[in-house]
Parts: sequence; structure tokens; C-alpha cells
Amino acid sequence: MWLANHWYPVLESRELKQRLLKVERLGRELVFWRDASGRVHAQNNRCPHLGASLSQGKILNDQIVCPFHGFAFDTEGLCQRIPANGSERIPPTLRLQTYPAQEAHGLIWIWYGDAEPVAELPFFDVLDDLHYGTLTDQWPVHISRAIENQLDSAHLPFVHHNTIGRRLSPFIQGPYVEADHTGVKVWNFQHLDADKQMSQAELRDRLGDRPPDLHLRFPGVWRLKITPDFYQFIAFVPVNTQTTLYYLRHYRRWKAPVLDGLVSKALSLSNRLILNQDKRVVCAQSPINSAEAEHEHLMGADRAIAQFRRLVKQLQQAPQAPRPE
Repeated sequence: MWLANHWYPVLESRELKQRLLKVERLGRELVFWRDASGRVHAQNNRCPHLGASLSQGKILNDQIVCPFHGFAFDTEGLCQRIPANGSERIPPTLRLQTYPAQEAHGLIWIWYGDAEPVAELPFFDVLDDLHYGTLTDQWPVHISRAIENQLDSAHLPFVHHNTIGRRLSPFIQGPYVEADHTGVKVWNFQHLDADKQMSQAELRDRLGDRPPDLHLRFPGVWRLKITPDFYQFIAFVPVNTQTTLYYLRHYRRWKAPVLDGLVSKALSLSNRLILNQDKRVVCAQSPINSAEAEHEHLMGADRAIAQFRRLVKQLQQAPQAPRPE
């Protein structure tokens, strides 16, 4: 599907109330629910008995109860009750596929893969304790194209010629890129003009202790530093191989006590305008999955995209997630 053995942000916390919620994520139909303590659980939505939709059922005694025949499954996916069988022993193989889930940073995360989950979530500490607002948007694109768009600075003067790219030069010095199995970091030099491209070593010497402008953490969370007090964040959520859901947040250190709602709304409207400029172009790219783009010609300004594609290939050689049942 995408990258196995990673934590994926799949919902905002506010979306999951005290009821069953059915969504498609990672090409699978899942049901999310909270137990009596508020802890989040994620499981396959189809009952292993006769394929009924569990999201039409109910939560009872911290178990999810099928609406068709009353089969009850606990938080680990084990069947605890078959009403029609009375006290007859329940087969241990009758279970519901369950995904490790966490709730943090206002997001709900699930572990996708067959390895044991790691402890650390792919988030950015610098965003903790900042105020944020969120907009969501769903694009008919593979997650690879969605991410690459946000690693690309060369498109700004063209796609965003009347917004954020209005005063930017089409000449791209660099960018300087660092990449490893955890993600990709990008430093841009929009105001460093020259007739000749500098080497990565020359650009590195100019960085000092400057943090990256763009930082992608696998499998798909991204942040853009605008100022030390203002950031943009995107969680790229793969709905399936042809659809990606965006959770786009603006993070800010400052807060306007009286007008905070209006400020947040204005920032979200601005973000949607800019995002729609990207959407028009990215949704027309072909092929839909950049891994299949064998004949594209990348250039120096595409260094972050090239590193991203290289790492994705490496990570996809790792053990893959189990196939849907």
C-alpha cells in the first residue's frame, strides 16, 4: 500500500466521539471507537462471522457488538460472546483484526505493519504547546504525489504566482537536503542569487545552526517553518492508493484572546486558497503514483524529491504489512 511498519495519523481526535466511526484508511475499511476510559481502538469494520458492518452495531461493556447476530469482540479483537451458541466454547481463531492505536497531538494514530510498534510517534516537538487550527481536504492523488508537492520549492513562483510565490525568483539555489530513513530535511536559499549553482558542501557551510525550512517525517507528516513563532503542518493520510486526505494545520505561538476564532478562520481560508492552487496542478499529474514515473527527468532543484523517492524504495523493501483479510 505505502510504507509498512510506521505510525500513521489517520483522524483528528475531535472526529471520534463516543460512538462507532467507520472510515477508509490505508485501503481498509476500519471502525474506530472509544472504551469507557476514552482510550481509542481501531479494528477491521467487517465482522468475521458473515461480514456485517460493525459500525452499525454498538459498544457494550468495552466490547464492540455486531448488529447482525450479537457477536461481541473485545479491545484485542477476541470474540467474547456468541449469543446463539450459549455457553459453548468460542473458537480462538474467531477474532477481529485490531491495529495498535495512540492518541497524541490532537491526532489519532494507528500502526500499520507486522513488526512490533515503536514507541516514538513521527511528530515535531517544536509544535507542542502552540495554538493551531485545522482544515481538511481530500485529493484524488497517491500520497507520493501529495508529499512531493510539499518538498518542491521550484514551483512556487509559477503555481503560486499571485500568492506566496509572488516575489520569489524562479532561480533556485540548492536546495540543501539531508535525508535518512526517518525523513527528509530541506533548506531553501531563495535570497541567495548567483549565476552558478553552489555545491551541497558550500550550501552546508552557510547553514550554521539554522533549522530546516521543510521537514518531512515518514510515513507522511510535514512541517514548514515560516518564523520561529509560526509553522505550517500537514498530515498526509492515505485513504487508498488513489486518494489522500490532508490535515493542514497552522501553528502559532501568539494568541488573540478576543479575536482568536477570526484569526484562525482567516489563516485557514488563506491556506485553502494556496492549497487549491497546488491541487489544480497535482491532481493532473500522471502517473498518479510517482513510483511509476520511470521516465521523469529530475533536476538539481528536485533534489528533495529525488532523495524522497530513493528512501521510499529502500523502505518498501522492508517487510510489508499483512494483506487485508
